[in-house]
Amino acid sequence: MLALAIACASPSPRPPARGLTGEDARAALLRLAGALETRRFDEAHQLLSARWREESSPARLATDWAGAGPYARDLVAHVRAALAAGGALETSGATARLPLGAGKAALLVAEDGGWRVDALE
Repeated sequence: MLALAIACASPSPRPPARGLTGEDARAALLRLAGALETRRFDEAHQLLSARWREESSPARLATDWAGAGPYARDLVAHVRAALAAGGALETSGATARLPLGAGKAALLVAEDGGWRVDALE
């Protein structure tokens, strides 16, 4: 299920992200949310961290999205709401975290010159 696939291991330590901003991380999260909501799973897959892409595929994302039902849509809605409310994005080196409330967060890692989503949990 999407929720289980998304809530996997936390990112491993990486060198600091050079030239990447919190706004870049916000944009990556918005692109992922949009791709998932409109079922553009090929695009969504490209926005995931290398670790997550290795464990998944666009077809698997589609299956997980369908199987997770309202939970997956609610999680994406929480991402959008946190971003719209100006939620504080916590960055540390090559990782970023957006708290989503109720102990949930979106985690990103810096890879290939951009932010990639590593977990939604």
